[in-house]
Amino acid sequence: MTLPIMGMIMFPLCLLLWSRPDRLLQLILIGGIFPAAAALILGGLCIQPSLVPGLAFLSYVSLQKMLGARYPGQKEVMYLSAPMIFNGAWAVFGSLVMPRLFHNEVLVWPQKADAAGVQVLLAPSFGNISQDGYLVVNIILMIFGAQYLTRPLIDMRKFYGAFVLAGWLVVFIAFWQFASRMAGVPFPKEFFYSNTAWTVLDGQMAGPVPRINGSFTEPSACATYLAGVMFSCIWLTIKGYTFPTIKPLIIASTLGLCLTTSTTGFVTVAIGMILLPFMVVATGAGRLLGRLAQFAMIGAVVVGVSGLMVVTFAPQVVAGVQRVSEGTASKKDSASYKERTQADTDAMAACMGTYGLGTGWGSNRSSSLVPGLLASVGIIGCVALLMFDIRLMLAAKAALNAAPGGDYSLVIEGFIAAILGRLIAALTSAPTIGMPDFYVMIAITIAAIARVRMMTRQPMAKVASSIALAT
Repeated sequence: MTLPIMGMIMFPLCLLLWSRPDRLLQLILIGGIFPAAAALILGGLCIQPSLVPGLAFLSYVSLQKMLGARYPGQKEVMYLSAPMIFNGAWAVFGSLVMPRLFHNEVLVWPQKADAAGVQVLLAPSFGNISQDGYLVVNIILMIFGAQYLTRPLIDMRKFYGAFVLAGWLVVFIAFWQFASRMAGVPFPKEFFYSNTAWTVLDGQMAGPVPRINGSFTEPSACATYLAGVMFSCIWLTIKGYTFPTIKPLIIASTLGLCLTTSTTGFVTVAIGMILLPFMVVATGAGRLLGRLAQFAMIGAVVVGVSGLMVVTFAPQVVAGVQRVSEGTASKKDSASYKERTQADTDAMAACMGTYGLGTGWGSNRSSSLVPGLLASVGIIGCVALLMFDIRLMLAAKAALNAAPGGDYSLVIEGFIAAILGRLIAALTSAPTIGMPDFYVMIAITIAAIARVRMMTRQPMAKVASSIALAT
């Protein structure tokens, strides 16, 4: 057993904050930016930093529930979370049954790539158990987190503040690593990359330009997170919300994403920019199209002035940018792209080979989200996830109409935009989204929606008295 430096920070901090579950949830949001680090190493098993406050939070809420505590919005949370709970149950059931039902009948890519790098016949494996464990913990964390946050006297803005702080930390670490690789500034790799269960790609180059992965395992993972930050900050700014530092964070996260030179990040941002006008109209905020055009014009001016300054004072950068652009444009001809495409094709074949039931959670490793889900939980699980998304979006729209412009609306819109950014990136090149901070973001969104629903269904005085009795 090894306790890295990250663990020396996380464990005492969680012990200190154990009686403050809201702080633990904020710590999960911040700890989620360190997936390449480990808080504890047990042989080949590495505990990620965000999982430590997650387990601490679950222990506190579980103890409260055993002592008979109930939270005001439990029914609302369970209603909104029901399709996700069904999907989790189906995933666990499938991980136990499908590898045995279709034993040796279909080919899958194992969760841990071996030296041979070939497909294997489907069979029960440790991946089914380990991935089930992560999934169950994440879903329970989402439910318990949402239920707990329906308590009164909890400032929902603080959770978005923790997300913004995490975004600034990612940008700072990305620029720190860039300075290290370009100018030799000391960079603590032992601190950020202590997770021995992951392969950390921190030495990649895009021509003469270093590819930056920050505190993540690879550049695309860093770009995925920053895309979520960009989506959230841009959306709140366009909608007219005020929150400290989100406007400068738009520029900082954009520059940080450019440092990754990740095709995933660039494609995600391009898709987001295309969807943005349609989202403005779809949310009933068509009057903001003028503000959106103004925002685009300001961005174009900033990019133009910055480009002129670079060409004038640092012309050597232009050659590097050109190499990066050529590399991005020729991505389809690269070996990595062909391998990713083949992995997705094989995942779809595995889904068809099991008659749409899937190979079982943790049995197959794909390259992007949809083929990975179809191969793992099959059509049934994907339909359940789609139902969860639809239910959550409809409830969010109703909550925004019922309480426009307030703190709840800021939290709902801010986190939904961040979730959407990460989902688009995952649809491009991520097999799954299994980080606890992602599920906490969903929990905060559900809690904000539940609190609005509680307020609109009952007179305010009655809601206040019922909440007081519950506490």
